[in-house]
This record gives sequence, structure tokens and C-alpha cells, in this order.
Amino acid sequence: MWYYKSTRDDRPVIDKLTELAEQLPTRGFDTYYGRIRQQGYEWSRSKVLRVYRLMNLKMR
Repeated sequence: MWYYKSTRDDRPVIDKLTELAEQLPTRGFDTYYGRIRQQGYEWSRSKVLRVYRLMNLKMR
């Protein structure tokens, strides 16, 4: 049997969210996502939100 193995690489998103969390620890997802888009990254909102939740950065 063959099983699908995902090849997604979330390392750049994790690095960027970690950097933003260190700079702005009291901000939430909307601020981080806005900053990411301003800096020119074209990651989808769902991808960034998925990684944000995996990192347990659940700030409102």
C-alpha cells in the first residue's frame, strides 16, 4: 500500500511568527497576519492561522 506523505514546509512561517511574537507579545493573530502581508509574504490566511494555532499563540 501507498500512503500520501505531505511535503509542506512551514519553517518560514514558524520563523516569522516567532519573530513577531517576540517583538509584539501582547498582539493577536490579526496583527501578526497584517504585518506579514505588509512585509510582502503571500501566505494564505488559513496556512498562517493553522501554524499560529500549532504554536499555541492563542491570543485574542
